[in-house]
Amino acid sequence: MIILFLLLKRSNYILNFPDNTMPDLKFHCASSFKRTGKSYEELHKWMDEGQKYLDKDHRFERHSTSYIPYVMDTWKKEGVNEFLNHIIEDYQDTLKKYNGKCIVCGKDTWKGKKLCKECYGKIKGKN
Repeated sequence: MIILFLLLKRSNYILNFPDNTMPDLKFHCASSFKRTGKSYEELHKWMDEGQKYLDKDHRFERHSTSYIPYVMDTWKKEGVNEFLNHIIEDYQDTLKKYNGKCIVCGKDTWKGKKLCKECYGKIKGKN
């Protein structure tokens, strides 16, 4: 995770993808192509293979730096960079979803909502 933090800190760009969606295969491939001239489609498919069974929990499986030796053997150094960038792109999506504040009380909100659940309930007369 330290490697991931350092890469995020060094990153000079924030990727843009649609709200409320995780980056998909097409996004990851286009992003890799922009950086390297190669899509790394097989790498991205391999990383997200568990998603159909585990949904967002698939990140516990192949989104770990413990896979770097396998990725290095299979896709070489540039593949490791794309592996780490894939993880960064997914967690930038998560960061974006946690990056909201309630305009009434200032509490953190999910998915950039303008109101937290408590304030929304009070305004709607539910509390």
